[in-house]
Amino acid sequence: MQNVTEAPLLSPKGTFPATVVKVIDHYKLAINRGKHNVIRQGQRMMVYYIDDEEILDPNTGESLGYLELVKGTGRVIFVQDKISIIESDKMIDKLGKRLPFENPQVGDLVKPI
Repeated sequence: MQNVTEAPLLSPKGTFPATVVKVIDHYKLAINRGKHNVIRQGQRMMVYYIDDEEILDPNTGESLGYLELVKGTGRVIFVQDKISIIESDKMIDKLGKRLPFENPQVGDLVKPI
């Protein structure tokens, strides 16, 4: 794999969040962003969904928004014009085994980290 720097992503407005468009398996997901959206191989991504329950401040009653519940993180391993594939990058240190995304679904959201 090529050496990829951890430079911040500068992408066109509206690029994220991306969406999971295909669950290849529990380790690899296809997303609806690619070269046209300045996605590059090696980029780190977070896969998540938005919880249905609105969080309210118990003291003020003000809405604090909705939780982003993380399903895992991964790296872009393949980029096409409009589609990319991300692979889980979470590992069990002692065993060197890769962990899958947690119950990935078409429609889950994806953003760079």
